[in-house]
Amino acid sequence: MAKVTVTDGKIRYKKFLATCELPVTDLVWAYLQQEDVSAKMCCGSFNAEIGRVIVLERDGKKEIFQFESMQEARELLERIQKANPDLPVGYTEENRKRFEINSM
Repeated sequence: MAKVTVTDGKIRYKKFLATCELPVTDLVWAYLQQEDVSAKMCCGSFNAEIGRVIVLERDGKKEIFQFESMQEARELLERIQKANPDLPVGYTEENRKRFEINSM
């Protein structure tokens, strides 16, 4: 799962063996995505949630940060929004039309 920090106006994260930096000023949209996962094991079953933060860059590229909980994803989104208060945040119909269609 993601080990992501937001410092000095940049998102820092590992991708494979490389350490990457993404300036928050290069982002045009960020939103949360939740996936509920059911798993069966020998002694029963359990439900878990996976949280993702998806960011869209000016050039149309998407970066996805995945976490073991929605709380971790929300915290990252809050740090990104604090670093770039003008960034559109949230998966709304307006944002989807404005950004997602343009990135295809």
